[in-house]
Amino acid sequence: MSTDAPDAGARLATLFARMTLAAAALTFVVIVASAFMRHTQAGLSCADWPACYATLPAPGADAVPSAGVHLARIAHRLAATSVLALVIGLLLIAWTQKPAWTRAGRLALMALVIAGALAVLGIATPGARVPAVTLSNLLGGYAMLAVLAATYAVTARAPSPARGARAVAAIALAMVFVQAAQGAMIGAQFASLACPSLGDCGAWTWREFLAAGTLDPLRPVAANDGHVVAPPGAAGLHVLHRLCGLAAAALVLAAAMMFRRPRPRLAGTLAAVVMMATGLGLFAASPPPALAVVVAHNAAAAILVALLAAACTRGPGAGSA
Repeated sequence: MSTDAPDAGARLATLFARMTLAAAALTFVVIVASAFMRHTQAGLSCADWPACYATLPAPGADAVPSAGVHLARIAHRLAATSVLALVIGLLLIAWTQKPAWTRAGRLALMALVIAGALAVLGIATPGARVPAVTLSNLLGGYAMLAVLAATYAVTARAPSPARGARAVAAIALAMVFVQAAQGAMIGAQFASLACPSLGDCGAWTWREFLAAGTLDPLRPVAANDGHVVAPPGAAGLHVLHRLCGLAAAALVLAAAMMFRRPRPRLAGTLAAVVMMATGLGLFAASPPPALAVVVAHNAAAAILVALLAAACTRGPGAGSA
């Protein structure tokens, strides 16, 4: 009789952890599907590159999505709906326990709020002409994944690293978000051609870059003759994105070094994923940019977000306060 309650609690904690992991995996599917649709519809790696890049549909014309975009849209909707159902389930489990699983419950509530915000944002996404919509979708997806990864870390029984290691992981996570925001601004402003290659960003100045409002997410994109025109100085956004990428990679590697003893597997995975993300970023800057490489770069960044969010979360125990 004395073992029934602990066994039931352990089984429920295991179920909670598996539901969290499933929700995180499905969120990753949503992120990758979104990246594929966004870059495909922008014309990345289109057949007549670069003439077919950043083209706008004619007024009144109904754009017919390709088979790949159609399948990605279905996967996106199914995965997003499943994530919402799983998060509601996590919320109910966490807050109906006696005592309530406070930490896990708060994180599940945060995930539900983000999911609701993304669902509302999805209504405004088609045809949006301000970078803020793309930026919010991308960062919202990454935030959702980070919260779910943190929720899983709360339920895990892995040893909790020292506060210093968690702090470095948190700083690295913030830098990855900053770099992701810059990448989203490049895509949202159709600025891939501002730097035709890794070493060629043309003539530009930081004054021109700042004066053009390239960092303003509420600045509507400009169009000329059916093509979106990138803002002047957009090359600076590429340079800034690359510099922040190097800083993020250095921070992640520093965090990996600090996690070597308490969490050697996590440390190795962090180092491998950040090197993969950096390499894919270099390949993505090669002309013409390959759609598969750019989407894989987005996917690697998402994995990095999940790993860092789990690394900087203090555990263990789903039922801990």
